Amino acid sequence: MAAVSFAADQVDLALLRTLREDGRQSVSALARDLHLSRSAVHQRLERLIDARVLLGFTPRVDSRPLGNTIAACVLLTAGQGASLDWPPLRRAILELPHVEYAALVTGEADVLLLVRVSDLDELRRFLMDELRRISGMRGTLTLLVLEEVVRRAFLLPGE
Repeated sequence: MAAVSFAADQVDLALLRTLREDGRQSVSALARDLHLSRSAVHQRLERLIDARVLLGFTPRVDSRPLGNTIAACVLLTAGQGASLDWPPLRRAILELPHVEYAALVTGEADVLLLVRVSDLDELRRFLMDELRRISGMRGTLTLLVLEEVVRRAFLLPGE
């Protein structure tokens, strides 16, 4: 999917930075913090939404207190010289449990998954049962996350 360019000015970027820190702020609070009128903030929000720059107001959740204490990056490969049939693989990945993030990548691997599970037994079941159901995959490499150092909701130009 090709991204459509959007000419964000410094006020748009400041608005997005403020929302990144606290997406629950009211339009009035945003207007006060950015020294704008409520209507100017509302118009900018609508413009960012219409341009599909701002896709929603989603809470940031730490899933560890909810029981998902294990995070792992899983690299999937189709195998050397194998042709990757992306559309059905993409559909299969969308159906997988425990996947927080998935991307088609370049390099040694074909797909990168970030999975979160409650314990190593659940990770083993995911790797041995769920991933084995995906046709076309020839190998995996699993990297356990020991500590998450940076986890940003999004980056703005220049960050």
